[in-house]
Amino acid sequence: ACNYHANRQVATFGKPEVDSVAPLSLEKVATPGVNTIEALAEFLQIPEAQTAKAIFMVAEVEDSQAADGSVKTRDQFVFAVVRGDMELNETKLTNALKARRLRPATVDEIRAIGAEPGYGSPIGVDRSQIVLMVDDLIPGSPNLVAGANEIDAHYKNVNYGRDYEADLVLDLVAAAEGHACPQCGAPLRAVRGVEVGNIFKLGTKYSKALGATYLDENGESHPIVMGSYGIGSGRLIASVIEHHNDENGIKWPISIAPYHVMLVSLATPKTPDVTAAAEQMYADLQAAGLEVLYDDRDERAGVKFNDADLLGIPLRLTVGGRGLKNGVVEMKVRRTGESSEIPLDQLVAGVQAAADAEWAFINSRLKEEALA
Repeated sequence: ACNYHANRQVATFGKPEVDSVAPLSLEKVATPGVNTIEALAEFLQIPEAQTAKAIFMVAEVEDSQAADGSVKTRDQFVFAVVRGDMELNETKLTNALKARRLRPATVDEIRAIGAEPGYGSPIGVDRSQIVLMVDDLIPGSPNLVAGANEIDAHYKNVNYGRDYEADLVLDLVAAAEGHACPQCGAPLRAVRGVEVGNIFKLGTKYSKALGATYLDENGESHPIVMGSYGIGSGRLIASVIEHHNDENGIKWPISIAPYHVMLVSLATPKTPDVTAAAEQMYADLQAAGLEVLYDDRDERAGVKFNDADLLGIPLRLTVGGRGLKNGVVEMKVRRTGESSEIPLDQLVAGVQAAADAEWAFINSRLKEEALA
């Protein structure tokens, strides 16, 4: 397996090869009430891969530019043909047409080109007003069953090139789990993902409308070609939390944690020395460049510890009377759950070393991902 991964909308896959067989004679067969691929395959006792699926769409495409810079559009009837065991990927179709949007064709629009909904095929339709687009699996799939463009009838042994040809042959179908990886051939897996960033090619759509132009080396004016590049910070945070948590709360990687250290004071009104020590630690850690969240609330220790785990700050320091008497502060690493004691006179150095270890862990993971 390799590292291929892609958004479902644009993912490709290795198209299966079909055994080469001689084309058979075109034959019309009666198929009463059979107007879906599933019903057709069951009626004729054939696999869905031996059928051709007709999809009728209307695309809004750019037509011309008016004097005021606005772009006029028109409707373009699109007839797409894919193999019956595949699903049309509308994003691929939209991109191929450079269309603004797609919509399903109406029954009247379909019949206007000589096709019949539920029994459609490219054979015999009026090609003058349509764009016929065929998935690249179709030319290599011989003797398919397709509609006869009349109710209750289909054609057997429909062959691309002999019975019809397309305006465009290209990848039009959606990749699905189990399809072959386009790079290594291993089965693709479908997994959940979060779109934390994206790149859009805007082309000249907006620059034409706004009259935004540039002059080339010959002094000729052209519309600016635009692109959009974005990172969704909110989505990114949500994605990190989804992957770095346990039953107690968040486990922030130190690289993006809101704080490096959570300082928990267990002081009470009767222990002003604990308060003074915690406040001094807070100042010393901040002076060393560490970002510290100081919990000095009047709450029970258990509540504070639970809240610390919930917030997920990478390092937790606990300052209490017993530890001060022993000259130590307890430190817990949120990622591993490991606890240790740091001598008071080595506090800043000990915490900094623990923070450096967390950074080293992040860097090692990044290297592993890069080399995988």
